[in-house]
Amino acid sequence: MKKYMKYILLLVSLPVLVLSCEPEEYDIPNEFSDAMVYTSQFRNEEFKIGINDFITFSDLSQNAIEHTWTIEEGSFFLDGDISRQDTIYDEYIVNPGSTQTTDKTAHVLFTKSGFSNVRLYNVFKDSVAIKGKNDTLVAVRESENRWVIDTTFRVEVYDTIVPKILVRQDGIVLNHESDTITVEAGSALEFVDLTTVGRPDTRMWTIAGETSTDSVATIQLNRLGEFNGSLRVSRQEENIPPDSDFYRIPTIFKVIPSSEPFIVSGEIMESEDQTIQISVNGELANFADQEEFFTVKVNGEQYNISAISINQSDATQISIKLVDPIYRDDVVEVSYTGSDITSTDSRVLQDFTDLQVSMNQHEVALFTFEENGNNWTLHETNKDDSSISISTEQAASGPNSLKVESGSSGNWTAFENLVDQFSLIPDQKVQYEYKVYKTAGVNIPFIAPWIAQDGETGGSNSTQYWHNDIASAPAGEWVTIRPAKTWSPGSSADNLNAFIRHSGVGTIYFDDVRIIEVDERP
Repeated sequence: MKKYMKYILLLVSLPVLVLSCEPEEYDIPNEFSDAMVYTSQFRNEEFKIGINDFITFSDLSQNAIEHTWTIEEGSFFLDGDISRQDTIYDEYIVNPGSTQTTDKTAHVLFTKSGFSNVRLYNVFKDSVAIKGKNDTLVAVRESENRWVIDTTFRVEVYDTIVPKILVRQDGIVLNHESDTITVEAGSALEFVDLTTVGRPDTRMWTIAGETSTDSVATIQLNRLGEFNGSLRVSRQEENIPPDSDFYRIPTIFKVIPSSEPFIVSGEIMESEDQTIQISVNGELANFADQEEFFTVKVNGEQYNISAISINQSDATQISIKLVDPIYRDDVVEVSYTGSDITSTDSRVLQDFTDLQVSMNQHEVALFTFEENGNNWTLHETNKDDSSISISTEQAASGPNSLKVESGSSGNWTAFENLVDQFSLIPDQKVQYEYKVYKTAGVNIPFIAPWIAQDGETGGSNSTQYWHNDIASAPAGEWVTIRPAKTWSPGSSADNLNAFIRHSGVGTIYFDDVRIIEVDERP
């Protein structure tokens, strides 16, 4: 190979790999042996490249008495005036099928996905070493005046992305290559990204104007008409070769009027701004002046309605604003009797009576023990015969809870979560709440939950929620405890963490530990 690429010549002087040799072996410059290797991936510890692309390996060693580059099947040597503007390199392949070259520089094209090896074999008459970023490769002495550098560069070759999908409805696989898939308005289709070739890490579904980045996306089709769908999959993770592909789903999605009654779908929810959101099983047609057909009762008393509208962010939701505030501990019920609210496919909303609203919980922090349970650890003050563990023996929600065991009374059975930290703003008044399960024979006179800051309890942004409610709590069942104390920081507080301790004896379980804003009716 006589024609090196220009950018290689400009960069070989970088201190990518540093040579080494024994001082006593230095006689005259033209007999000096040293070892140095350069690659076009610079100092990357792992070699990653897209399929049908190449890496340049340059052996800059001096006075090697033998030198060979060896590649594997599916890789080819290139030669010629290669430009980075080129995307097809077939014309530059030399000696197809050859797996060895004695050229100092090897441009290696990778046409097979997976892992591929490039081997460098050099022989020197002196001891040499190649110093890498984290280690040093020292030549092995085979015999007198024969020192061998034998090293292999492992290259991970990423294939071109090839999208593959599946479409389901109610668990039944549909033919997404047919002319038309017909669904009723308000129905949902499940779109599954089955792409494995090329190992994409991101995706974007676009179906009838709706989007999702989920690998399994459930998309509800509410508007009547005929719509297209597509999937874009890509590789965007740092330090891997990028790639993407766009797949237009061949079928047309035809949405026809629903045969189902137009009804409330799922729970009625209170949003953070005290708006009541009612979800229905279809897209709402525009309406106005419907306040007289709705009744909202708060703790049994009818409240005045300020406005009713379609949620601007979701046309399948009715939004209700009240004149007066509502609180987390309120019982809020909604009723509707009317005939003017319809779906876009002309169905009339069915009446409903006293449906209860799920109130916003105003959580600052929620600690469950499923995914992040192991973030809880023993506090440094914990006594030797106390322990904590993630358990499936009892659980208030989900499969797990935190099992806390104490073999004797005394200070302290103590544990904390320093990983899942949270923040508070000035005058943001908060409370503790948690669920606890006492086993038989427990003797715990009190529990002291803390809001600590970076594990410390002595600062102005930490406080204790001591209570003795645990003493009278029944054994053998889950009990929700919310200490009466409320507290707010005087200034913005970051890096806050949960810390809990007691001085009793026995086994108890914790679940759904929450830091919540005070939102009780005055």
